[in-house]
Amino acid sequence: MGRQAVILAGGFGTRLSHVVSDVPKPMAPIKNIPFLDYIVKTLKSQNFEKFVFLTGYKSECIENYFKDLQNVCFIKEETALGTGGAILNAYGKLDDEFFVINGDTFFDIDYSLLEDFGKPCSIALRYTDNAERYGFVDIDDDFKVKSFIEKGNLPKDRIDGFINGGIYFIKKSVLAKYAQNFDGQFVSLETEIFPKLLADGQLYGLPLGGCFIDIGIPEDYYKAQDLIPNWISKTQKPALFVDKDGTLIVNTEYPHGKDFQIIENTISTVEQYAKKDFYIVMVTNQAGIAKGKFDFQGMQEGFDGIKEFYLSKGINFDDIEFCPYHKDGVIKEYSYDTILRKPNPGMILKACEKLKIDLKNSIMLGDNPKIDNIKLPYLKCRIIEE
Repeated sequence: MGRQAVILAGGFGTRLSHVVSDVPKPMAPIKNIPFLDYIVKTLKSQNFEKFVFLTGYKSECIENYFKDLQNVCFIKEETALGTGGAILNAYGKLDDEFFVINGDTFFDIDYSLLEDFGKPCSIALRYTDNAERYGFVDIDDDFKVKSFIEKGNLPKDRIDGFINGGIYFIKKSVLAKYAQNFDGQFVSLETEIFPKLLADGQLYGLPLGGCFIDIGIPEDYYKAQDLIPNWISKTQKPALFVDKDGTLIVNTEYPHGKDFQIIENTISTVEQYAKKDFYIVMVTNQAGIAKGKFDFQGMQEGFDGIKEFYLSKGINFDDIEFCPYHKDGVIKEYSYDTILRKPNPGMILKACEKLKIDLKNSIMLGDNPKIDNIKLPYLKCRIIEE
C-alpha cells in the first residue's frame, strides 16, 4: 500500500479568527474549497493512500468532510498536546515510515525525494531570502542539521537561509523512546524532540522546491486565494538549468553587455532539451555586481542578448536566476555570503517557486565542476568543456 500522511490539523488559528471563524484553520476556504482539500488531493496524486488526521478545534468539520476517504482515521486531542504530543498520541496508528504535514501550510514538493533520501528524520527545507522574518535551519554538507538559528540571532554576514517547510519524513523507530514516556502531556516536535534528534545525529534537512504558502496570517490567506488554484492548474515538467559564463557564452573576465561570444557546442544541447519540452532556466553567479565590475543594466543587456540569440533558434528561456552577491564584494549591499551562489542551490529552488519543476528528472548543465555541481543530492549535474 502507498504512503501514509499524518496531517496536523488541530490548531485554533487565532491570528486568522477574525477572517475565518466558523471552521478550523486548515478548512479555511480557498476559492470555496477547503485549504486542506488541496493538500489531500496533492498527496493522493503522489501515491498517498493512508491518512491520519490529528484534530482538535472543531474536529467534526474535518471528520465530516473527509469521512469518505479510504484508509482514513481521525484522532482528536481533548486538550492541546502540541505537534509532538499529537503525533505521539497517534503512535499506535503510525506506519514504520510516515510523513507529517502541517495542515495550514501548502508546500508542493516531490515527496519521493524526501523518501529516497532515507534518513531517520528529515525536514523538508525551503529557501527564503528573508531569514530575518523566519530564522533558518543550518545544515552541513551531508545535509545533517547543525542548528536552528532563531530570528533576531542571525549572523551579520547572512541574508538568506533554509527554513522549515512544515513537512517531515520520519521513521517510527526514532520516536519509540518518546512514545514510551508519553503520558498525554504537551510536547513540541520542533522545540523538544528535534533538538534531541539533532544531538543524536538523526536529524537531517533536505532543501526542496515548489510553491509555498502558510495561511496562518490574513495577508497570506488572501494571497493563497489565487496562488494555490493557479499553481494547481500548472503542468509539471523537468528543467534544464544552464550556466551562463563558460557554458552559454565564452567566459571572458566578468562578461556583461552585448559584447559576448556564443559557445556553439552548447546550442544543440539546449535545443535537445527544449524539444523534450523541458523548461529552460539560466542560473548564473554574477559576482561582478558585488565587485563593482558592472552594473545591473550591463548584466541585463547580456541576458537580453543571449535570450535574443536563442529566440532566433526557436528557444525561449522560461526563467533567469542570478546571484549578485559575493562575500568579498566592494559594494556593501551585495557583500554577503549567500546560498543563492552556486554550488549552493538557492537559485534552483527560487526557480521552483515560479515554475512547476520536476526536480527528480531535471539537469544542471555547466562548465565548472567546483561551481556547477549543485549541492542537491537528487539533481543530476552535467559538466561540459568550453
